[in-house]
Amino acid sequence: MQTAILLRGEVRADSIRGVLFAGGKFFHTIERPWKNNKRNESCIPAGAYQTTFLPRSASGKYRQVYHLQSVPGRTGILIHNGNLVAHSRGCLIIGLRRGSLAGKAAVINSRTALHQLFQVMGAEPFQLQIIGNQQLSN
Repeated sequence: MQTAILLRGEVRADSIRGVLFAGGKFFHTIERPWKNNKRNESCIPAGAYQTTFLPRSASGKYRQVYHLQSVPGRTGILIHNGNLVAHSRGCLIIGLRRGSLAGKAAVINSRTALHQLFQVMGAEPFQLQIIGNQQLSN
């Protein structure tokens, strides 16, 4: 089983950005800020998670996504495409680079990034290790 590592690096009041290393490639990520693991509002707690591949999300909105298993107190957490934290309800959004859209932190080329992640990880389960603080330092 392959392992992917997400290193969180930029923790802001409105978003968390990091770098995902998977299958010899790296991708940029954006998540919602930490809100005490509140469903649909908070980033994913740091830790290790098993993922499974889904050809289509349960809602049908996203294709070729990865579903994080056993996230404490949460269900339906995906790695999917999008650009801004507003495009997530607590999921991990992947892109090829960092940027900004309408003055807000973003990841860019998200669909391409998700396709490339699928190319290197395939439809097989993999372990995702999330490292780094999810809270602003005081």
